[in-house]
Amino acid sequence: MAFVQIMSYSTTSIAEVEAATAQWKLDTQGVGRARRRLVLKDREVQDRFVEVVFFDSYEDAMHNSGLPATAVLASALEALTIDGCEFQNLDVFADET
Repeated sequence: MAFVQIMSYSTTSIAEVEAATAQWKLDTQGVGRARRRLVLKDREVQDRFVEVVFFDSYEDAMHNSGLPATAVLASALEALTIDGCEFQNLDVFADET
């Protein structure tokens, strides 16, 4: 079953967040299992962002969570965000176009 992780956070350092994510992508090349990533900027709340990361399965997401580079990225996000990240872990119930 497909799986989606949603991360919400506030930051005044989005360029640094993107740089940390780019480093994570380099560090996990060939072993990372995320399929797609959307970064959304809130129009109503200044400096608020939401990321939606798509995986083929919950197991693939847990594989990514266990990678050493993910711990490095999580530490960077903790330092770059105002109140840390809020996570939602969601199984895809329906996917329609």
